[in-house]
Amino acid sequence: MAPYTPSVGDGPRDEAMYDSTPAISTFVTGQGADRNSSQETRLENASDVADLKAGLLLSPKHIPCGYLYDDKGSQLYEEITKLDEYYPFKAEKDLLNQHAAEVVNSIPAGSILVELGCGTAEKTSVLLHALIARDGASNVHFLGIDVSMEALYMARTNVMKQCPQLSSKSIEMVCADYLEGLKQARARHPTAMLCVLWLGSSVGNLKPHEAVGFFQSVQQSSGPNTQIFLCTDLWKDAKTLHAAYCDSQGVTEAFIKNGMTHALHAVGVGAQADPACWLYDVVINPVDRRVEMWLVANEDVKGVCDSVDIHKGERILMEMSRKFTLKDIRQLAFQSNFYVQDTWRNAKYSMQMFVSTSEAMQRCWKATDALFDGIGDWAIQPIDVRHPFGFYYGHLASFAKLKTMPRGEQSHMDEMYSRGIDPNMADPTKCHRHPDVPPEWPAKPQVQDYVQKVRMHILGAFASGSVTTRDAYIALEHEWMHLETLAYMLAQEQRLSFEKSSANSNNVQSSVSFDSSSDDEMSAKRERSHGHADSQGNGVTNGVANGNKHANGNSNGGLNGHTYANGVSHSISDSHINGNANSRSSNGHMPLQSASMIQIPAGDITLGIDTDPSKNFAWDNECPQQTPQHVSSFQIASRPISNAEYYKFAVECRGYEQEEYWKAEDLACLRKATKLCPATWTVQADGQVFVHRPGKSALLASVMQQAVWVSLAEAQAFCEWAGGRVMTEEEYERAAEHTRYNNSVLDLEHGGWEWTSTPFAPLKGFEAMSEYPEYSTDFFDGCHYVVKGSSPYTHASLIRRSFRNYYQKEYPYVFAKFRICKDTE
Repeated sequence: MAPYTPSVGDGPRDEAMYDSTPAISTFVTGQGADRNSSQETRLENASDVADLKAGLLLSPKHIPCGYLYDDKGSQLYEEITKLDEYYPFKAEKDLLNQHAAEVVNSIPAGSILVELGCGTAEKTSVLLHALIARDGASNVHFLGIDVSMEALYMARTNVMKQCPQLSSKSIEMVCADYLEGLKQARARHPTAMLCVLWLGSSVGNLKPHEAVGFFQSVQQSSGPNTQIFLCTDLWKDAKTLHAAYCDSQGVTEAFIKNGMTHALHAVGVGAQADPACWLYDVVINPVDRRVEMWLVANEDVKGVCDSVDIHKGERILMEMSRKFTLKDIRQLAFQSNFYVQDTWRNAKYSMQMFVSTSEAMQRCWKATDALFDGIGDWAIQPIDVRHPFGFYYGHLASFAKLKTMPRGEQSHMDEMYSRGIDPNMADPTKCHRHPDVPPEWPAKPQVQDYVQKVRMHILGAFASGSVTTRDAYIALEHEWMHLETLAYMLAQEQRLSFEKSSANSNNVQSSVSFDSSSDDEMSAKRERSHGHADSQGNGVTNGVANGNKHANGNSNGGLNGHTYANGVSHSISDSHINGNANSRSSNGHMPLQSASMIQIPAGDITLGIDTDPSKNFAWDNECPQQTPQHVSSFQIASRPISNAEYYKFAVECRGYEQEEYWKAEDLACLRKATKLCPATWTVQADGQVFVHRPGKSALLASVMQQAVWVSLAEAQAFCEWAGGRVMTEEEYERAAEHTRYNNSVLDLEHGGWEWTSTPFAPLKGFEAMSEYPEYSTDFFDGCHYVVKGSSPYTHASLIRRSFRNYYQKEYPYVFAKFRICKDTE
């Protein structure tokens, strides 16, 4: 619902700040506006009364939401925002306060901040302050759009009061509907990036197809050089939703009934507008995921308009507010030809930055360039079952060209770089189909020249409109996945460099970078993507820079400044390991205290996702949605295994030398690797242990509480030692659903991919995607296993419950964690 901004009186005003357009049209949603929006005006003229009469002729009848916001309604709305039960207003404000600096890092310097609907500007000023802190007041520009002169005047006054650093010339107001206002904003600022703010989950008042149509119209009105900062209320439990719209003090009920009184007065039957004539009813509609606010007539209301009567017991829809899942948000972006570049969210509310697919592609390229600028020698091959670094620079361009321009002419280099390798860990001579590896890869300048030419062709295809949204998503998600691959390759390069430096120096600390910052602390800062923007509107490090200053100079979102979702730092306790390596139960296993194990009750889960390729994007192995299946109860550790706990197994207990903990096929790979610790560790002769990340190394003692990242084989050996097992994919889904609101299982969906013991296989009804059929099918081989969730280096676009990543069980380089799982006794 959206407050009408009341008149501020007849005092003197600076009329020059307003647009002089003589006619003002109102963008009408048909469902009412959200409480946190503000594009409302008094509904007293003939056309507004006509809209009211049209609503009363519908079945069921409904009242346009503008009638909720007369002076009394606006006062009641202000009371609603202060209610404990009404969480949306506070949830959005809290997220903005928490992430303002990160949000503005997704806004290129020189952008025009455009707000749709102007209210008190209390929340908008949070972003303006963050922009001023980054760019300086002289480089910040705000433009408000509203149909109400009074609302614009109040917004201008409040912005100047709350942001006194801004000059009056930096604040523009356009009196028009949203789309006309955006056209005028573009005319005034023809080359600038327009960052459109749509706060308050106002999009929730549009039906899905209406929201898509509106977002498409936004691009048509303001052009591709537009990004949208969209705030959305998330779908949640019915009890919380009902309380938010049916508060214990009855304020919302009074607000809705006042709207009916206002409407009946407008059609001349105010004498029958007694609030006691109506019952208030809030319906939580799980099918359409929306809250509906109804009034039920206690008695007949005759002759409302045009021979329309309201009969006793008849229900009148007063307002509705749609809530969103992450799938809904992705689908809205996809159908509107936008891409979710950044996300900030908690369990109740979500904020996201939408950019056009062409802009997203350019920001992704900027991230790729930033990473490779930090790699001195592209010929280095830190992982022997992967190609050298330089291959991936060419591969990302080749793949993007082949998918966005599938009918284009292919060159020799297109073919050479078209696909990488993933050989069998047990027998590297076995590998999927791929181009022949050349005796010598092209030199760095030749690869750079190839990539720049390919990118120019792709940009031309975007400009001509020949790149479909689906093809753009395939290229984008593929590149972001490979940037994470490069991140763990950089971690291995860091380890090798560290070990070489250690061998040549007694003073290790003088030759390496130390960073003891906790991944768990960083986790607490993030539920967002890694795509930031520089002054040209292009992405920077995006979670993949290697810590070298010349890679970008902006560690926000890079590896050294990296943050991720809702992590909690944990002290080492007896939750998994009780005492020293000799403290064992009678069966020889390391005892686990039940207090640290979370009981997950039996229940149904549904794997997969139903996605119409024309409406949303998902990889083929995510589809189709399966029939519900039952998962028996089980126990799961409240947190992943830490470095400290794994140290007890690997070093103190010499677990890598104990054959009884390892499967035979894993033991063979282990002996061939000759490394008796995780791939990101270095165990020195003096007993010191170091843990490596891209561009940084830390003493184990400083990162003991962080989750250890290992292969599935290593995870299973630990679980065998500790008396547990690794969970299945089905158990992962059940645990994620069970702990959706109570956070009892920590860091499940972030902080590192979560290993499952489920072999990577097609879901029932699987169909290989026509654009990239080998994406999944080549790896349905019994050697790859499903990992779920995300790591600190995973882009926001890949973070979704349905996403199924996969690695070979003996592959030790991936940023994947695990936790103890046990059958219910």
